[in-house]
Amino acid sequence: MQTIRVIWRGVLLAFHLSLGMLLTPFVTRQDKQGYWLVNHRIASWWHGRVVRILGIEISTSGTPPVPPAMVVANHISWLDIILLGHLLPTCFLSKSEVRQWPVIGWLAMRTGTLFIRRGGGEAGSVSGTIGTHLQHEGMLTLFPEGTTTNGRHVRPFFSRLFAAAIETGAPLAPVAISYRVDGEHDPLAPYIGDQSLGENLLGLLRRRRSQVHIHFSPPIPSQGMTRKALGEQARNAIVQAVEAWP
Repeated sequence: MQTIRVIWRGVLLAFHLSLGMLLTPFVTRQDKQGYWLVNHRIASWWHGRVVRILGIEISTSGTPPVPPAMVVANHISWLDIILLGHLLPTCFLSKSEVRQWPVIGWLAMRTGTLFIRRGGGEAGSVSGTIGTHLQHEGMLTLFPEGTTTNGRHVRPFFSRLFAAAIETGAPLAPVAISYRVDGEHDPLAPYIGDQSLGENLLGLLRRRRSQVHIHFSPPIPSQGMTRKALGEQARNAIVQAVEAWP
């Protein structure tokens, strides 16, 4: 039964990735100033289909943020992007390595993802790009821990990029993500250690279902705040939400 599930889901996922490549001309369009905008209705549908193929059950609490907003979330898995892309009209800031991933990297680039090199000294220039994006698109999601975790704790935030929120007046919207299986922390969903994307995906394909809870905390106004203060408030909100979910 497990083998049949893996094959069937793998075929569906491969077909859906191919469909995503065909849809990219319809997902993005240029505004009057020449800036590329994303059709988030199509993007949300595409991400939602991935969620259904993988058998992920989503529960939510709180009120989802609306544009303009800089969304900040704890980072556990590549699935975080799929889930938030389904629930929110948002693009993402991602590490440059993702751009090199077969198919997925190309799709991410064509759907408005901004890329940054870790330790590359690009934070200043990327901050300006983020500000422009917030003014045009209205919402961007980033993972300020800088890496994935096992979901049991939240690492300190790198707050340098929060300057774009302060400069544009966009609030910071904390989002907490928790993967569980039968009430316990999920050991398969976290994309950590030396495992490859394929190994992580195979574990999810084998399992009948996965569960995730996403909590939307109230947005934090950025005007008059420092980057450090914004980061501390956002992290505290996420930590409290992660710890509160049974």
